[in-house]
Amino acid sequence: MNYSKSIKKTSIAKRILISWLIVAIIFSLVGILIGSLISHGSDKATEPEAETETEILIYGQYDGRIFNGEMSMDWGGDLNFVPLDVPMNEDLQEFIFYLSAGYNIDFTLVMAMIQQESGFQADVISGSNDYGLMQINKINHPYITETLGITDFLEPYNNVRSGMFILRKLFEKYETPEKALMAYNMGETGASRLWEQGIFETNYSKKVLQYQQQFIEELERSSNND
Repeated sequence: MNYSKSIKKTSIAKRILISWLIVAIIFSLVGILIGSLISHGSDKATEPEAETETEILIYGQYDGRIFNGEMSMDWGGDLNFVPLDVPMNEDLQEFIFYLSAGYNIDFTLVMAMIQQESGFQADVISGSNDYGLMQINKINHPYITETLGITDFLEPYNNVRSGMFILRKLFEKYETPEKALMAYNMGETGASRLWEQGIFETNYSKKVLQYQQQFIEELERSSNND
């Protein structure tokens, strides 16, 4: 047997084993190091996030402004009142005439609305709880009571005070007679739905404006006869 070759083979085997041991140790150290890093990373990931505050914005708060436009009973102006030939006494017509002037609403438009709403019947209550000459819906009663102090919505003077106040507020928002009339008749929500569809007049608004034109022509004839 050649002992020198056997010794060389043994020496080579030892070196290979030592090399594998060194490689194994290195891999073990690297594994420990990587595990440590991962552990630190996971600790950071589980830290609770800071809470953030949410800002709440409130829109459409009522600013408390109202139109204080009711007229004094001491009219004494230079306006030329001419009564219309309708089933309403002249005193009430004159009241409406001067109140219309104070609200900057045409007298004939208000009279046309009364014609359409109630046919000048002061004591009528509709099936949908609309009261009096200008058919003030019951849903508006608390607001009118709080704003104008009115509680009897069938009393003719109080009724027209209520209706004209509502109409004036609608004119402040919508400006045109057609839109103000639609909102008065249908409510603002119902009217808005039609406006979104490009509809800016209804049978109601058309009829009121037709009555108004008739009243204007009547006043013009009266003026020409004087």
